[in-house]
Amino acid sequence: MLNKDLDIIISKIEAIESLEIAMEVDDPEIETISIHLFSRDEFEEGQLGYSLDDKGNSLVGNAEGDWKETWYVIGYDEDLGDPIFVDIANKNYPVMTAMHGAGDWDPEVMFTSLNEFLNYIS
Repeated sequence: MLNKDLDIIISKIEAIESLEIAMEVDDPEIETISIHLFSRDEFEEGQLGYSLDDKGNSLVGNAEGDWKETWYVIGYDEDLGDPIFVDIANKNYPVMTAMHGAGDWDPEVMFTSLNEFLNYIS
């Protein structure tokens, strides 16, 4: 069962034309990244390996570098596998990414709000 914040987020994502996004970036070597955003049906499974392990055990923590309880993966970079996630502790729902497989999570804010992100990709 999704909470109110997650229901809002998923509804906004599902309202866009396509869940497959080619997004321009400020890196001349890459130019664009391919992002897959999760549908409502994919959302729960999309949390595996981040907030939950495959047995349903929590992977969240409060130490620096831990995955935070308020972070939810909304998609991923199709080339690198890095998660694209939001922080529901901030009602603007900032959109962030972090390098997958680095041991610690060091988030980088891509957009200060979900609406800014959705406007950019629309």
